[in-house]
Amino acid sequence: MATGTVPDSSCPTSREIHHLHDFGQGRKHQAEQRTLLVTLLTIVTMIVEVIGGVITGSMALLADGIHMGGHALALGLAFMAYYLARRYAGDRRLTLGSGKINDLAAYTSALLLGLSSVWLVVESVSRLLSLQPLMPKEAMTVAVIGLLVNLLSAWLLAGTHGHSHSHGHAHDHSHGHDHTHQGHTHSHPHHHHDQHEPEHPRDHNLQAALMHVIADAVTSVAAIVGLAAAWLWGWNWLDPLIALVASGVILRWAWQLLRQTGAILLDTEGPQALRQQVRQRLESVAGTQVKDLHLWSVGQGAWTLTASVVAHRPLSPDDYKGQLDDLHSLYHPIVEVYYCRVCGTPS
Repeated sequence: MATGTVPDSSCPTSREIHHLHDFGQGRKHQAEQRTLLVTLLTIVTMIVEVIGGVITGSMALLADGIHMGGHALALGLAFMAYYLARRYAGDRRLTLGSGKINDLAAYTSALLLGLSSVWLVVESVSRLLSLQPLMPKEAMTVAVIGLLVNLLSAWLLAGTHGHSHSHGHAHDHSHGHDHTHQGHTHSHPHHHHDQHEPEHPRDHNLQAALMHVIADAVTSVAAIVGLAAAWLWGWNWLDPLIALVASGVILRWAWQLLRQTGAILLDTEGPQALRQQVRQRLESVAGTQVKDLHLWSVGQGAWTLTASVVAHRPLSPDDYKGQLDDLHSLYHPIVEVYYCRVCGTPS
């Protein structure tokens, strides 16, 4: 047989390879549809409040309409992230898939939430130092409308929890191209089965959208309490004080989300429980020691890994990847096998 490059059409191994690149991000999530619905609801409420504020001359109504506009921007960002992650899931220019578009959007949304909370802190302190007259009845009407819209939005978004991912992967990562160099071998065979996730995937994009809605609901409740006190007892100071406390709580939420999404964007190690599970699976092969293991997120409920193992028997990467077959949240794992010829046993 002539040497040289073998055409794919005549190579049985090459024909068996079906290597999709979407890392599980190519399917449409319920969260995408519901986030779009909440975004449209928020935009309609914003338009109604702004028009109402202009017609009636109500600054409270106009201010709440503008405030709704900020949340519409954040929710629209969340929807676009879902769409873009799905749209570019198979784009080869994105080496590890499009999953981190959602985390980038969540990080940006958390920044917006944090900045709005800082503004609320400054405004609350300013009003505490210089109390201003209130129109409690009118302002309470606005706050109640905003609260009802936010409760409906939160219900719509919360309904996607536990349903924003699928347990069925219709792709086959069965391929066995091995590379041998300098005493170690690695390849990329992997099979995904329909099993349960070892870790419940966290949708940071949905969490950010829900956090904006809940934060707005919290400020609406705080406003209602403060305005009621101002209306009944003339306690105008309670409204900015409650707003100050609420802004502190929201700032804490924003900081937590920034830490979580920032860690993913910086490719920090995956969950300890999943790492330990992978290590135990690899070391369950007799005569094996895991020397290096890196596991990191490539999208919601999707992980990839590289591992280096020392084998005391002549084993291939396929022998180790077979131990990970039922962990269908793992995509394109790479296993380097170093065979110890000094204390290894012959096959």
